[in-house]
Amino acid sequence: MIDVIGFDLDDTLWEVGPIIIRAEAKLNKWLVDAAPALQFDVINMRELRHDILVRSPELAKQITELRRQIILTALTKSKVADAELIANQAIEIFLAARNEIDFFDGALDVLGSLATDYRLGALSNGNADIHRIGLSHLFDFAFSAEDVGKPKPDPALFIKALEHTGVDPHKMVYVGDDPALDVDAANLVGLKTVWLDHGKKPAGESKPDITIYNIKELPEAIKALKGF
Repeated sequence: MIDVIGFDLDDTLWEVGPIIIRAEAKLNKWLVDAAPALQFDVINMRELRHDILVRSPELAKQITELRRQIILTALTKSKVADAELIANQAIEIFLAARNEIDFFDGALDVLGSLATDYRLGALSNGNADIHRIGLSHLFDFAFSAEDVGKPKPDPALFIKALEHTGVDPHKMVYVGDDPALDVDAANLVGLKTVWLDHGKKPAGESKPDITIYNIKELPEAIKALKGF
């Protein structure tokens, strides 16, 4: 029996690369207007990342706050007035754009169909927000690596989901695109796994229960897993 289906988000329900590029472009345009004295753009701001992580290594597990600190450092180094206020506004600009999603074809239909029979949840290392995206009516839960303090492949996200739902591991399926972070990590906790293979990453150390090549194949894969 399967009661719960957990999803990775980025590159599982949508392609994340173009979304981040677009969000950073919107952020950069906003910063040009909000802070004309800023001596950095979003590209060369990345040069600040290393020093910030040396000073505050815990930010490696807090990607939203890390980005805010990078922006704040760039503003401070540029001697921009009200740097803290502008950094706070800037991260909101980025997050709003980062959550403007172009779903894979059929993904929303798949989620809507599955939500009628299963509890759905999101478990992600990223900072996509199901509430901003408009998926909260379909998902029973959503936890990020920032919520639990440890990114996949650490088991913390999966354990959090199991504690929240109260189900045994074999009654939960996890769907993701990354063979190591999604399939291997979920397998170690005892979950059933579905790998969405985009043909971009080598297989992991363990095998998924089922491999699919298009998100539209997921409902049939879940039906097949019910017999495992």
